[in-house]
Amino acid sequence: MKVLIAGLGDNKEFGLKSLRDAGHFVGIIDLPHRVPVNQCDWWRAGDRFSVDSMLEAASSAGFAWDAILCWEELSTDIAREVARKLGVPAPRMPAGHFRDKGVMHGRLREQGLPTPQLGVARTVEECVSLAGGRFPVVVKPTDYGGSGGVQVVDEPGDLAEAFRAAAALAASGRVAVDRYVTGKEYSVEAVTWAPGDSQVLAITDKYLTRPPYCIEVGHVSPAAVSDEERELLTRATVRALDALGMEAGVSHAEFRMTEAGPVLMEIAGRPAGGQIPRLVELATGWNLNTAELAAVVGERTTQGTPAAECSAIRFFVGDGRTPFRHPVTWQTASAPPLVDALRELRYFAGEGTVTRVPRGPEDRLGYAIFAGTREETTAALAAIDNGAEEYRGD
Repeated sequence: MKVLIAGLGDNKEFGLKSLRDAGHFVGIIDLPHRVPVNQCDWWRAGDRFSVDSMLEAASSAGFAWDAILCWEELSTDIAREVARKLGVPAPRMPAGHFRDKGVMHGRLREQGLPTPQLGVARTVEECVSLAGGRFPVVVKPTDYGGSGGVQVVDEPGDLAEAFRAAAALAASGRVAVDRYVTGKEYSVEAVTWAPGDSQVLAITDKYLTRPPYCIEVGHVSPAAVSDEERELLTRATVRALDALGMEAGVSHAEFRMTEAGPVLMEIAGRPAGGQIPRLVELATGWNLNTAELAAVVGERTTQGTPAAECSAIRFFVGDGRTPFRHPVTWQTASAPPLVDALRELRYFAGEGTVTRVPRGPEDRLGYAIFAGTREETTAALAAIDNGAEEYRGD
């Protein structure tokens, strides 16, 4: 098939390789500096925030596309509109339900599902009113991607600054105010083959920086959850997808596991970022990218053979004051426990770099991917972390 990725996002090499290895012709529309031209079969520069720009670029190919996908959170609704205008299959879901956190949680409340959202504010005064003195609260843009602009606010005096930071990133200027939910955080990766037919493919452990920003610094697949927790997360994900009207595609849901059960933080109608698709395939055999394409064109894929029992990624970040030191060197990578489990290592910053306290994925300084037995993976992570405890939620 000729598959167009209309909005690629960052670090999507695994997805491109998955589609090309499956025999598909892959095209990309995005900003030129974001396109790995040696990893696709066709590309054009285009404004991923403009339907007209992406439509013009897609039409310039001189042939018909068989499917249009989007892996850039901010462009998903735009890419689906391009597909509609061209009459090409694309992920199917109601516009806004998976992009706008106000719309999303409003719909969940209507369907009787638990949600942490207190409401949506357009002004500082509305934000203060929604918080109602119930601190801590979480302030976030309603329509941005990743963890950008998300902040835990402990004191009333910090609310105005957090609102302005979130509003600056929100395309609509609207800011969601949530109660702060405690509990371990997990992501759930699912595919919806058809309306009412959703299947959970993987549950992943999430590791975060401590508040106020709570940036993701690691994932482990599969998550170390009990059978009961797995069933609760699976049921909650399927209910949310049904409530939000997902018809075909993949989704990435984020939950906090509370004493009362899982509470959905948010859910995206696209493959996960943070290298999670690669971790999922390593540890489960499911390929989220080929599953998404199959669902879009009315087909199904099957689970492959896992390469390992467990997989993990650790992102490296700074603390705003300490010069960055590379946690993995050629000496440590050549010795146990890293030599048995290390699959990939990248650094985006040189040693000695001092960076701000991380506020979003753009502040990551590199990463290491591990796979092996759970024991090998756990030992490798412990060596990387050098005894430091990783935060998973209060």
